Amino acid sequence: MDRRSFLVRSGSAVAGIGLLSVGGGLLDACSSNSTPPTTTTAPVTMTHMSLQESYINNAEFVGFYCAAKKGYYKKYGLDVDIVSAGATTDPRQVVANGGALTGVVSETSDMIIGISEGVPYKCFGASFQQNPGCLLVLANSGIYNIQDLKGKIIGMQDNARQQVLGILQANHVPVDEVTLQVIGDDPTPLVEHKIDAYTAYVFNEPIALKMQGIATRCYSFSNIGLPGYGDCLIATDDTLKSSPELLARFTRASQEGWGYAIANPAEAVKITLDDYPSGQNATQQKLQMAAQIPMLTNAGTKAHGIMWIETSVMQAAINAAAASKALAKPVTVADVMTQDILNRAATVTPV
Repeated sequence: MDRRSFLVRSGSAVAGIGLLSVGGGLLDACSSNSTPPTTTTAPVTMTHMSLQESYINNAEFVGFYCAAKKGYYKKYGLDVDIVSAGATTDPRQVVANGGALTGVVSETSDMIIGISEGVPYKCFGASFQQNPGCLLVLANSGIYNIQDLKGKIIGMQDNARQQVLGILQANHVPVDEVTLQVIGDDPTPLVEHKIDAYTAYVFNEPIALKMQGIATRCYSFSNIGLPGYGDCLIATDDTLKSSPELLARFTRASQEGWGYAIANPAEAVKITLDDYPSGQNATQQKLQMAAQIPMLTNAGTKAHGIMWIETSVMQAAINAAAASKALAKPVTVADVMTQDILNRAATVTPV
């Protein structure tokens, strides 16, 4: 049982990289043999771009799927290729290497760490207004706070190590008082009581385990010392400088897609299952959608629009990463994020 197999019941995810290109299409003028000729249709140019997901196709990205299905991208002159991630796909490198115009980074801390290591991108928006990562424990574990982890074994994915260290540091639990064990994307050891806690996603493993009759508690990273957003949208510094209006049109269309998904969750899940299949379990996807909706909006999004990002949240995330010694070099809020694209998106108009 892992995050991938919870969603996939047959086949395997196909990794791919969508290449950024710009193309135009001309609608042929209609004419007849009679005179005078009929009027010609004005040229229509669509810009092709790609979005690299951080994971396999599933309801986590449903706002983007709805933006494509309901014609919002087309409305703003875009033809968007939404690319599913493979087991080893790193959206940060895909975007930095020019494999996609924009990409999704699951965790704010990972996004910040990449920038501290010199990867040239910034965050210009985020789908989820809180960190979707969580620390998962069995309901009968007796663990009710981070202090209760002393003397316990924490199972994690290797790329979650810095997040766990940050949580321990924020809660004043010395790392030598717990055991950290890399077990990958498989929570079976938790179920079998071989570990005491497990790094998971709020809307994945807890739901899947509940479907199997296994009761758990999930402590959101945002509430236990690791503030941040979920599914940060990134673009390279060069793209942010050269194509801000393109990114603004993409953002505006994506905002409308997420708005549609929130208002029509059942249809949004159907679009995911029908148009972006990866063998997902339909029941799990419906429950995941319900769990996601409260995470998509807050006071900031109500004031500024869906996918809004605040400098204060990003500064808190930087502070947490720095405290856990996860940063290769110091970074500032200006290094890791910009609100320019979101502000531009508020004023863009359909093509």
